[in-house]
Amino acid sequence: MSDRSASVFARELIAGGGSTAIVSAVLNPVDVVKTRRQLEAYRDARALSIAAQLYAEGGVVALWRPGLAATFSRELVYSGCTKGFYPVARDAICGGAEPTLPQRVFAASCTGLMGSLCANALDVVKIRQFENPDRYASFFAALRDIAKSEGVVGGLLIRGASASAPRGAAIAVGEVTTYDFTKDQFRKRNYEDNFALHVATSLITGLVATTVAAPFDLLKSRVMASDLPTDTFATVLARLLRKEGPAALFNGWLPTYCRLGPHACLTFPLLEAMRKALGLEYM
Repeated sequence: MSDRSASVFARELIAGGGSTAIVSAVLNPVDVVKTRRQLEAYRDARALSIAAQLYAEGGVVALWRPGLAATFSRELVYSGCTKGFYPVARDAICGGAEPTLPQRVFAASCTGLMGSLCANALDVVKIRQFENPDRYASFFAALRDIAKSEGVVGGLLIRGASASAPRGAAIAVGEVTTYDFTKDQFRKRNYEDNFALHVATSLITGLVATTVAAPFDLLKSRVMASDLPTDTFATVLARLLRKEGPAALFNGWLPTYCRLGPHACLTFPLLEAMRKALGLEYM
């Protein structure tokens, strides 16, 4: 890889990971509430009740504190791969021609899968700290304790990967492909590629991404929150369908949208601005 290619590659990663990490840190309270709403222990609790409980435990700080370092670190890795690698993968797949929708879907699936696997250990810590902020002394203590008690591989690297990997691919398609394809359609109708278009496209992206990712997101949260080695994507899915029914796969859709909707609306315009500031073209 030439120095120029390496420089472009690094800037893609910085823009993709940095933009999402910043927004995810700002919206961390929404993510905490959304994740708890998906867990079996909180399945009968309302989102506002969960938020009120957190606030009662420690005020505004208690809403942001759970898993904040894990959230930021996880997004740097996952979104750095997903949003950073996506333009490179898309352009490589289409070979310089106009990318088709299936090519965009394939590129996003690959980068989302890769990003999810790379960030899996950070995701486990995030979910555990979301569920119980006092379970571990710190982010690094959580990594150490989980590795010691459950193993580096079984407890961190592949814990819940059967759920997080398809979720990572699904949400990448829901977000990145939807944003890229929708914006391309607007541009073909002579809309200017500017901030207003980025926001409008992001609003559509949030709806699609939430609906596509909701079942995977719920199952991922439950598998990673559990410390039972027998809890896998398949076993948790079977238990959920047996006890709660298929509709439960979309349990927490509204809190999920309350995170992913604003998240997309903030992330993609910031991503485009960071790309421009780093000397890259708009996505």
